[in-house]
Amino acid sequence: MSQSKNTVLIEEHKRLNGRIVDFAGWNLPIQYSSVLKEHEIVRTNCGLFDVSHMGELKVAGPDAAKFLETACINTVAKLSPGHGQYTAILNHDGGFVDDLILYQLAANEYFICMNAANVDKDVAWFKTLAKDFQVKVEDLSNAYSQIAVQGPNSKTCIEAAFPEWKHSNWADLKYMQISTVTLGGSNILIARTGYTGEVGYEMYIPNDSAKVVWNRLLDARYLSTKAEACGLGCRDTLRLEACYLLYGNDMNEQTSPLEAGIRWATKMSGPTFIGKDSLMQKPMRKKLYAFVMSEPGIPRHGMRAHFKGDVSGEVTSGSVLPTVGGAGGFVALAQTDLKEGDEFEIDIRGSKKKARIAKRPLYQAKVHN
Repeated sequence: MSQSKNTVLIEEHKRLNGRIVDFAGWNLPIQYSSVLKEHEIVRTNCGLFDVSHMGELKVAGPDAAKFLETACINTVAKLSPGHGQYTAILNHDGGFVDDLILYQLAANEYFICMNAANVDKDVAWFKTLAKDFQVKVEDLSNAYSQIAVQGPNSKTCIEAAFPEWKHSNWADLKYMQISTVTLGGSNILIARTGYTGEVGYEMYIPNDSAKVVWNRLLDARYLSTKAEACGLGCRDTLRLEACYLLYGNDMNEQTSPLEAGIRWATKMSGPTFIGKDSLMQKPMRKKLYAFVMSEPGIPRHGMRAHFKGDVSGEVTSGSVLPTVGGAGGFVALAQTDLKEGDEFEIDIRGSKKKARIAKRPLYQAKVHN
């Protein structure tokens, strides 16, 4: 095993014979049985993911909302306590510093989930921007573990594992809402979000309670529908079918939110934010498309894409698509006006294979169910 960081649950993963790999500087299970089996578990039942490598940030103070309107691309004013949104922070050139989930916990208090590889960069960026505001930026990443409970039976599994929460309002959460429950004196945040395309919950847990939560969710004595541990391998195939972006693959500091296809989360007509001027002035240099293979072949990150015979871009994320069937993913192309069904080619190990632009998402997400 590498010198990477361990989550609080590392011994549980070893006990379950998880295949441990380095991911964003953390030792995490890529799979326990197989990626395809675990993918199916999440689509049909309930899967548990240790995503404790993700970062957490608290922003609080009289200027919290004003500060976040300046730092983030989405409209913070839309939020009210208990609600969240997908957003991002940009550099001055309009490229992604990171994409985030932002929740409002109370008046002038916000909670942010960050990508693991970007925690140090994000915290430094937020603190730099915060100097002109009455606001406190606090990195909570080392205080929290995070468990994702995903799948059509996720609510049933949590209810069965934690009957003492039946009088709290977590079970009434709608998509992108967050609530607090208690366990042994510890406050646990439960958010109904997810990165798989299924109904699901993220549980932000103080580290000393993480093992208890993990094992109660897995314990068949408590569950009428047994949850199963899943690795990051199927998390990638699940998010790709649902067309959720992955930082470092599908976007980076040279990619704008308009190029990545998230104009819907970008307040172009609202208050100004860092990077907005660049977005309004610079033309799109590329566009991120969902695609599926027309010929046999499995596309992978970095493979060259050809349009009308010329190199036009590259695959940013690619894989088999177990639920959708076949293979596909995301491709970034220089042509910004392509339509669903337009064809291009991908160089797969020296052989050009036909692919076609597809409508997002490839799999119709069930997150609102």
